[in-house]
Amino acid sequence: MSDVSTPASFFRCPISGERAIGVLKVGRRRIPVTLVDASIEGYTLRVAKKYARKLRKDRKWILIAQHERTLVWPQWRFTAENGAATIAVCRLQDITPQEGVRRTWQLTGSIPKDSGSSLSGMALGGMLLLMIAIVCLPGIGDDLGTAPRIGSFLSDALRGFGISVRQFLNS
Repeated sequence: MSDVSTPASFFRCPISGERAIGVLKVGRRRIPVTLVDASIEGYTLRVAKKYARKLRKDRKWILIAQHERTLVWPQWRFTAENGAATIAVCRLQDITPQEGVRRTWQLTGSIPKDSGSSLSGMALGGMLLLMIAIVCLPGIGDDLGTAPRIGSFLSDALRGFGISVRQFLNS
């Protein structure tokens, strides 16, 4: 890191309040920092005197601020008379973990999130099967008059399935 005294040639947006509080991970150490401003290329950080000595410039750092993680690289450093350091870092990569769709329970092992299947669709299918099973029960089906119709449908479907299997095996 080299010391520079020329101002940046692009717009820098000041950061204040809770958004200005951050942590810089340097190796295994977590160093509290204050974000001074941000630009399209990176951030300007202020580090207290007792932590300024612990900064190693030969590796990439991780800046954690407001639930965001950014891989950064130190560009320049200015140490004030009181020992506090002002550091400019360049953004390399956003490494914020992405949150997916959370599921409370799953019927099968793992269902891809973009497969088009949904929990409500599975629930609707289960309810439909339950209603058909109730209508097919001997006592309820006889009272409703659906048992003979469902019985004839199942016998016709099984007969047609058997004919198809025989034709497949004979060919």
